[in-house]
Amino acid sequence: MSSEQITQTDVPVEETTQTTTDTPQEIEQPSTVAKSWKETISEEFRNDPNISKFTEIDALAKSYINATRMIGQDKVAVPNENSTDDQWNEVYGKLGRPESADKYKLEVQSETAPLDESAIKQFAENAHKLGLNNKQAQGILEYYKDSMEGSVQKARVDTETAQANAEQELRKEWGRSYDENIKKAGAIAKANMSEDILNMELKDGTRIGDHPSVIKGFASIANLMSEDKLVSTDSESVDQGTDYEAEISKLVNDRDGPYWNKSHPDHDKVVQQVFTLRTMING
Repeated sequence: MSSEQITQTDVPVEETTQTTTDTPQEIEQPSTVAKSWKETISEEFRNDPNISKFTEIDALAKSYINATRMIGQDKVAVPNENSTDDQWNEVYGKLGRPESADKYKLEVQSETAPLDESAIKQFAENAHKLGLNNKQAQGILEYYKDSMEGSVQKARVDTETAQANAEQELRKEWGRSYDENIKKAGAIAKANMSEDILNMELKDGTRIGDHPSVIKGFASIANLMSEDKLVSTDSESVDQGTDYEAEISKLVNDRDGPYWNKSHPDHDKVVQQVFTLRTMING
């Protein structure tokens, strides 16, 4: 050979074939499912009643914050039916009850239904037994005062209404004699009846002293006295006139009459008559 001959060794070439598909191959991804916040905690805590009652985690967080704020503050154990008096007293003290009844600061002022010091003192003693603090006792006392004022005001309105109705009825019946008859009736009532009796209420709520029939009855008695029909004794009839002073003088100056003779059967009657006549004079 005239030229250097290089021999090439054939090396077999590995053929690779690429498999292709018409659609891209799908890659499986791990599935993720949203979990409840309760599922993120252990079952031990998840089933605890203090946790299971919450439906939202914000509510749980709020409760926890409030609980931490209470740490270090005074706590009050709620008594029950089996608690002792000492346990109740301890709770009352923590809730603000004064050490003793005289430590209450109660102020109640009312011109319509005033409360005296003894009534307030008695109320304070009962309030202390019930475990009330000053604010509670003051509130109850104010309520009682308002209730009393309402009752007094209603009674006043009812009395004024009854008096107006009685006046209207009597003015219609007596006419021009109204003022004179009212004066006579008032004098007789004042001389022979106590205020307690006159202020007694009938079933319809009218005071006895305001009832038209009672007023007319007193007026009739006064008229009988002035018409020489009221007082008489077994021995004589006393001449009654419109001059009350003369009638009084006649009865009192009769030294042998019943006025001065306590054993006389008409003594009390004549004494009462003299007293009534004097009351009528003074109005």
